[in-house]
Amino acid sequence: MKILTTMMMAMCMTLSLSACESNTSENDPAIPETPQNPGGGDDNSSTNRTAITLTVGETVLEGYLNENRTARDLLSRLPVTITLNRGAHDYCGGISPALAYDETDVQYGWHDGDLAFWTAGDDFVIFHSDEANSSSTGNLVIIGAITSNIETVRSLGQNIRVTIALAENEDDNENSDNDNDMVTKMKITVNGRTLTATLEDNATTRAFVEKMPVTLPMMDLYGREMCYRFPEALPTDNARSRGYEVGEIVYYPPMHSFVIMYKQNGEHFQMQSIGRVDSGVEIFDGIGNVDVRFEKAE
Repeated sequence: MKILTTMMMAMCMTLSLSACESNTSENDPAIPETPQNPGGGDDNSSTNRTAITLTVGETVLEGYLNENRTARDLLSRLPVTITLNRGAHDYCGGISPALAYDETDVQYGWHDGDLAFWTAGDDFVIFHSDEANSSSTGNLVIIGAITSNIETVRSLGQNIRVTIALAENEDDNENSDNDNDMVTKMKITVNGRTLTATLEDNATTRAFVEKMPVTLPMMDLYGREMCYRFPEALPTDNARSRGYEVGEIVYYPPMHSFVIMYKQNGEHFQMQSIGRVDSGVEIFDGIGNVDVRFEKAE
């Protein structure tokens, strides 16, 4: 019985290897018959990448996020700043709320330069070394990679704050002269009544305007808001945690939620502002779930 207990404890210790441990023994046995897919597989094809930058102090690294669920969740939160600690083969630190993931994307192993989410500790990870000995480290979802010189990553300090953001799009620069064409007024129709809203000029608003005209089945939630959750993430460029004002139209990145705030309850949450209902937002108070149409105002 004592021998059996000892064997079971040894197995548990082997399975508890984490991506964030500073020292992983090269003598630890690789786990057999386990799918290994360093680099994230098909999601890393060039057609499925979103260019990003990772900024540490004065150092700007280039990279990309792929198209799995975890990468899309992180993309919806950008820009975001995370504190990371250096280990023997990675920089690693917690991200909250934890990123969503699919079990089918969880794997063993990495390539140097990979960006990953460690599901066992809810950590964001940048791998910089030791890919040859990575096959026994599991609970990883590869979400992208750094394309800058890996030696630059290895030369960063012990404790770093990294800001992850969307890379500037060349098309955006070429079209900067067209900024004045941004739609600033929106018409909102509900139960035969029409409201107007003034829109802000940012990445989230522009993405929403591209969907108009659109009718959304909105939920009346928490006695304060009308909400529609998009199946896909909208881009953000200034999401932050704060309070809201009655009449604000905001985007809640973690749930891909497009929200009209019609009553105040003092809560703070992460949001990107889209605009504001000019007047009459109280029409939504107690309306229940209802279809709401959004279109450009003439």
